[in-house]
Amino acid sequence: MTEQNQTLTVRMLGGFSLSYQGEEIVLGRNTTAKFVQLLQLLWLRGDKGISKQQIVRCLYEDDELSNPNNSFNNLIFQMRKQMVAAGLPRKNYITKVGKTYIPDPTILIKVDVQEVHDSVQRARESSDKEEKTAAYLAAFECYRGILLPESENKAWVVTESVRLRDEFAEAVRYLGNRAKEQNDFDEMYRIFEKAARIYPDNDWQADQIEALICKEDYKEAFRLYDRTVQHYSDEMGLPPSEKMLENYRKMSQKITSPMGQIQEIQSSLQEDPLTGAYYCSYPSFIDMYHVLERNMERTGYSVFLLLCTLVDYAGKPIANREKLDLRSETLKGCIGSSLRRGDIYTRYSASQYLVLLVGSSREGCDVVSHRISAHLKEREGTKADVRYSNVSLADLSRMIPSNETDGEGDHG
Repeated sequence: MTEQNQTLTVRMLGGFSLSYQGEEIVLGRNTTAKFVQLLQLLWLRGDKGISKQQIVRCLYEDDELSNPNNSFNNLIFQMRKQMVAAGLPRKNYITKVGKTYIPDPTILIKVDVQEVHDSVQRARESSDKEEKTAAYLAAFECYRGILLPESENKAWVVTESVRLRDEFAEAVRYLGNRAKEQNDFDEMYRIFEKAARIYPDNDWQADQIEALICKEDYKEAFRLYDRTVQHYSDEMGLPPSEKMLENYRKMSQKITSPMGQIQEIQSSLQEDPLTGAYYCSYPSFIDMYHVLERNMERTGYSVFLLLCTLVDYAGKPIANREKLDLRSETLKGCIGSSLRRGDIYTRYSASQYLVLLVGSSREGCDVVSHRISAHLKEREGTKADVRYSNVSLADLSRMIPSNETDGEGDHG
């Protein structure tokens, strides 16, 4: 039998699994059983080892054990029994060296986590571009998902997860940039798509969208942009990152439509016959802000920016996420019905909306604020509240000097 067939292959990235002699090994139905976690701890630490005290602390955390030594010995006995029952050789699987415990050195073990660590280390040490790329690629391909997702909230998993996430990010960044340098935009997209799939909250979508822009697939880039902005707003209450906004500007400059007659163009621009203010995405809101800011002198209109922040009855942020989401949607409707058709608003975060009040005044902002609050209390009860702040665009422009020189031109 070959050495490879006698190797116990351990996968902990993206889920826990074992294979031996080409066959999958199942250690019972409960993948978070204490004896399984004991093995996972050992395989994560490898030859560095781990003390009995650390093992007991990691596995039992805040549980009070009347006899830790007895519990530990029983756990090892149970683990060895289960390994044999699963079809694995009768071995120790855990060995004591001095004051630490390590995996049984008589068993050939291949652990995906260690492969990632070793590959990233090789990449760091290599000065040859091809070798460095190959090493980072090996780490990237081995990385199937987050570490032990079924135990991801345990302290000992979290610590290792952070290190692995950073190593994966290092590999992704290098490989993605390398693919871009070589104009291999399909590979660039593949790299960042996998990163965004595994870590959807780490802004990898911005790089994924950049790859689509490089491929000139602007429609898919727009679709992904909309999904990502929605995810960040709904799940984390965050506005688009600066890189996402930069991508939006690039897409907006590049996307084109087929030639059409003026009647067709007018039809596509026609707004649905809705009453109330105009709701738009945050990037569109920024564009409108700049247009209004540039036209204030020419039109003579005053424009105010109003920030509406949802708070609880005590004036504090709403902690309950489900309650916040429902109330935020209600506030959106209240703002829309409280403003005029010429006003513009957008969702800035899970708890905040921005409003552009055209031709208004500070007193007008107060009137609008009272109207929005009254509508919200009618729908959500008297404890529902909103905190407001406002500033005129004229004042804001003076506070933030522009480096641009506005050119006057004819608009034909």
